[in-house]
Amino acid sequence: MKPEELANYELEKLKKKGKLTFPIDPFKILNDAGVFIVLKDFENLDGIIINDKDNCTIVGINSNNGWQRQRFTAAHEYCHFIKDLNKQEGKDDYIECLKKSNTKIENYANKFAGYLLMPTEELKVVCEQYKNKEGYIDFESITIIAEYFGVSFNSCLNRIAYDLKLIDGDISPYSLKKRMREYGVTDKRKKLIENTIDSTLLSNVVSSMSFLMADINKYTGQKFLQNYIYNDNKLEGVIIDRKELNYILADLNYNGINSNFFNNEREEVVMTLGNLELQKYVINTKDDISLKKCKHLHALLFKYVPYPDDNGKYRDGTALLKSGTVQPVAYYEINDKISELDEELQFFIKNIDNYEIGKYIEQVAYFTYKFIVIHPFRDGNGRISRAILNWLLSKKKIPPIYIDQKCRKEYLAALSRIDLENDPVPFIMFIEKRIICTMIELHKYLFVDEIDEEAFNEEEDINGG
Repeated sequence: MKPEELANYELEKLKKKGKLTFPIDPFKILNDAGVFIVLKDFENLDGIIINDKDNCTIVGINSNNGWQRQRFTAAHEYCHFIKDLNKQEGKDDYIECLKKSNTKIENYANKFAGYLLMPTEELKVVCEQYKNKEGYIDFESITIIAEYFGVSFNSCLNRIAYDLKLIDGDISPYSLKKRMREYGVTDKRKKLIENTIDSTLLSNVVSSMSFLMADINKYTGQKFLQNYIYNDNKLEGVIIDRKELNYILADLNYNGINSNFFNNEREEVVMTLGNLELQKYVINTKDDISLKKCKHLHALLFKYVPYPDDNGKYRDGTALLKSGTVQPVAYYEINDKISELDEELQFFIKNIDNYEIGKYIEQVAYFTYKFIVIHPFRDGNGRISRAILNWLLSKKKIPPIYIDQKCRKEYLAALSRIDLENDPVPFIMFIEKRIICTMIELHKYLFVDEIDEEAFNEEEDINGG
């Protein structure tokens, strides 16, 4: 059976189980087949599949690859699972999937994965919607189509160029690669996600992702932390030069507790140090999450204020939000309201494994908004609420998000929409967009340039990797 025929056979099995939605979720397919999935820091492997003597199958996927590549690897390993792996009880078997391998068995699995994630007939249907007057597909449309299928831009481009012949102009590998570089894939993807209004597509994309966490002890995490602190400070009117911020973080990494910045009383430096403490705790902690710990988060945020009056303490007066459409609760109700909300949260956390990613994010939006309405502190509520949001995301192994100036209005408008119309969908979509943007950013730091120099010469990329 040819790779495309096998992929179509598996797709028909999915259709019989229910409505087939895109992007296809290869992780769920593996899970439904009883396969355990782990993300590992492999050096020379994209993935590996192992079946032990107890007939237990495990798939390992390279955690350093981009999320589309991880999806492709998951589909690739599923091919090995149904076609190549010896699943006989009492015997061990494994298949290592080396990077850039060109063996017959690997090429077959690559083609299968490409056709499973981006079926030819569905690709034709989608392309019909995006043809221009001349009957071709432009690069902007390919950005949308690639996101729809959850595959890399270059794999989608290759399929449309070489299988469907729908790309105008010179489509030689060298020319196509040059045109793609000039197009600027990373920036266009981020712009697409920020502007999309399709809530179902966003939810499907996020639900089908495997997540790269921000390890603040590595380059990717350090770069992300720089951007987080800079933008979160700016959101609250704490302005610090980006170069100075980077110097502060570098100095803290080098000198630790002996850094001279701990003796600095400038507000922007003090609040940067506090926000850094807060974010490091949220990203790294193994503590059980509780809204009652918001006092501890507040104390971290204001840890370096020279003369702290109320750090780690609830406000003891009325709060009035000039731009708020729903006003905070009375100060004497704060403790009870936090306890009530935390009781809901603890029940939710106990059942965390029962929530798929999309539904989980809906609950994250709910608890974040409810905390914002309580507004327990005199100052710092926005930063604490966003820290809680990221803490909740981390419990599901979803990477943190931050809000830059480009999406500030959307963030505030989404919260206002809940205030005015009790409609949480824009806020949920906002969180989903930011998660995808985080993934794009983290992978950009990993690879510097999203486009693999040899992508156009690899069979796997031509078929959907």
